[in-house]
Amino acid sequence: MPDIVKHRTDHVLLPILMPLISILFLWSIPENYGESVTTYNYKEFGTTLNFYSLGTNNPISRLNTSTEEIKNVGSDVEKAVIIMFDRGYENQFTVAKPILDKYEFKASFFIICSFVEGSGYHKLADGSELIHAADNAMDWDQIKQLHKEGHDIESHGKEHRDLRHLSSDELKDEIAGSKECLEDYDLKPVFFQFPNNRGADNSTVLKLVSEYFDFGLAGHSRLMFLNCDGWVNHGFKTQSYKYQYDCNPFTADGAPTRTNKFAIKEWSHDREHSRLNNKNPLLAPHGSEISDMLFTEFVRVVEAQNLYNTKAGKIVAIPIIGYHFISDSTNYDTSEELFDREMKYLYDNGFKVLKMSDLSYNDTQNYFYIK
Repeated sequence: MPDIVKHRTDHVLLPILMPLISILFLWSIPENYGESVTTYNYKEFGTTLNFYSLGTNNPISRLNTSTEEIKNVGSDVEKAVIIMFDRGYENQFTVAKPILDKYEFKASFFIICSFVEGSGYHKLADGSELIHAADNAMDWDQIKQLHKEGHDIESHGKEHRDLRHLSSDELKDEIAGSKECLEDYDLKPVFFQFPNNRGADNSTVLKLVSEYFDFGLAGHSRLMFLNCDGWVNHGFKTQSYKYQYDCNPFTADGAPTRTNKFAIKEWSHDREHSRLNNKNPLLAPHGSEISDMLFTEFVRVVEAQNLYNTKAGKIVAIPIIGYHFISDSTNYDTSEELFDREMKYLYDNGFKVLKMSDLSYNDTQNYFYIK
């Protein structure tokens, strides 16, 4: 077995590798470009150094990097991004939509039916499901207006239940019932977003989702690789892509894979906001300092695709940016000003803004592609 660089280094190579090791772990490449920290063996460590080009000529590799420097990482490949919203809050229509309209962007909205119907939805609290009696959802007229104007309307579950702990009948009602609910309003969802990002690693749940939907979303990552091969073929060393060559939902022995056509990965704006708040407890959650940090990280995420797409000569990875509430009413919401600033960045820098339905899939070779 190869030695693991993170745990020990051969004494002969130590003087040579230690400066590079210090840089690599100080800059926390796994944290910046994926969702989980990963250890490297010698071969992977060398490949990572070459891939990320840690020399001074690569601006994205430096710790203190301005957004202007990140933007100027060169690429001749078109840059793309998908914008999505969870749950169906009213201010996604009243606040986010006018901003999307201003830049002529379309987005994907994942709707919880019970929320729109006025019954609230389920939330996890310390591992238990509780009914969240929220009454700030869009109504069906607003949702149908979004659909009429070319936005995606997709499913986030009938009641946002934890799929892992439901009976067979409850599970079918949550998954199939969410589709039937939307179809009752002449909407045709093909994507199912797993409530609470739970259940995609359960073969029974995954198979049932596949009976009613073409695709699904579950889990988080900075980038979504269209072939689900980020680790093997592109040096994106995070657990979500470990040892995968395609987006087949199941391994040869029938176990669910980490990332697949029913477990597409998004980058959560709320999660990043919470992380920054926890890291900087003395700063106001919606003050200029946190907002600037969050905007800089947004730029890092949407521009990080350049590292992989330029090397491949085509789009192999895209960021899927997930939002919830466009407001400053809670510490982790996205303020209207910041959302506008981020959409303006995409517009000014020539991004192709996509919906989830702009993705298609090759069922023979198990990979996504942009229509």
